[in-house]
Amino acid sequence: MSKFSFVWCPENAYQTGNSVVWRLTESCGTTMVYPWDFYYGKIEARVRMGGGSGVVTAMLLLGPAPSDEIDLEWVGKDTTHVQTMYYVQSHRVDNLPEVFGASQNNGDLSTTFQDYAIELNKDSVKWYLNGILLRTLNKGAQEFPSDASRARLGIWDGTQTGGWAGAVDWSKGPFTAEMQWFNFTPYC
Repeated sequence: MSKFSFVWCPENAYQTGNSVVWRLTESCGTTMVYPWDFYYGKIEARVRMGGGSGVVTAMLLLGPAPSDEIDLEWVGKDTTHVQTMYYVQSHRVDNLPEVFGASQNNGDLSTTFQDYAIELNKDSVKWYLNGILLRTLNKGAQEFPSDASRARLGIWDGTQTGGWAGAVDWSKGPFTAEMQWFNFTPYC
């Protein structure tokens, strides 16, 4: 955790055993930011998503404002899927996220740790689950997120997202997600 800075509520991230726990409270969630920018590279983490309606766990690359953004997000009301999406200059390009189901071996992503990765290359973005390629976005006719340069990970309240994430029922908390490890491989 010492390599990360915090954008929101550092008190809601803590180390326990061999994991970093992210906690979502009524006050706020938390976002950890890796301190190094890069043009191209890969971020990887072993994550257990937070379960529960309205609870969103995220691993993403974000650039300077107006932001390009590349996301892996887990929406707690659906614990068997991970979603991918991207933004160019703060504009969401794919209006609906690409949703990928966990295999039977992965099951409930809020009770098991899985390995996730986002790889940004000059001409493509790739999203992975347990080393298996989920999605490839190739640079071409559509807008392309070429300036998403810093890794962020955390948990947040998605209640205000117009139903996409659902609403948090605070009586069912506490809501937590965990990360066992993080790896950053810059290509340049």
